[in-house]
Amino acid sequence: MFEQRTEDYSVKFGQDPSLGLEGQKSFPFIFSLVNRNDDTWTPVTPGNQPSLANLGPLVPAASKLNHNVLLDPDYAFKLLSIRYGVNYWTPPTHIPGLYVWYENINSAAGAGGLSDGVDPDTDKVGTPLVRFMGISLSFQGAGSTTLYGGQDAGYLRNGQRIPLPADTIQGYDYGVCTMRTPFLLPRQGVLTFEFTNSHATKDLYVAAAIYGVKVRL
Repeated sequence: MFEQRTEDYSVKFGQDPSLGLEGQKSFPFIFSLVNRNDDTWTPVTPGNQPSLANLGPLVPAASKLNHNVLLDPDYAFKLLSIRYGVNYWTPPTHIPGLYVWYENINSAAGAGGLSDGVDPDTDKVGTPLVRFMGISLSFQGAGSTTLYGGQDAGYLRNGQRIPLPADTIQGYDYGVCTMRTPFLLPRQGVLTFEFTNSHATKDLYVAAAIYGVKVRL
């Protein structure tokens, strides 16, 4: 009599911490705001203007935007910190269009980006655009947990959630430190960002380096 069986081994391929990656049970990893299936990055070529849409979403002026980041299905992720960046696309005028990360800058070219042909050290730096970005971050899994911002920060009079300013999380551009956010997140978890652009007139691109450690449980 023929008997059909489905093998279910106790150790799944690629999940045993004693195999692969030179025996390492954990290793550093960085997620971005662009999910793997949504990545449309292509090399820059003549006539092909680089796009910051490949780094993160565009948040309209004076608006909020919800954005989800799906974690990988292979290993759990120990989130440690997140570094944010905010940029604005300056349409072409007397010079090619630029991405800039400051405004109110007094420079010879009047733009203030690295590609304006002016030594950044000679620019008189104005207001960093990251100052206009507020962030609420929560984790969606078996339950919903607010990591920072959102309801844990209280409510405004109109009932809207209060975001945490990005420059509060990470300080000035010349530093690399960010607020530590130590959470062990499961495989295929979802990080939910609510970005609040408080700039009255500028649509802002927001990017992030979501730094942590993948853990082989």
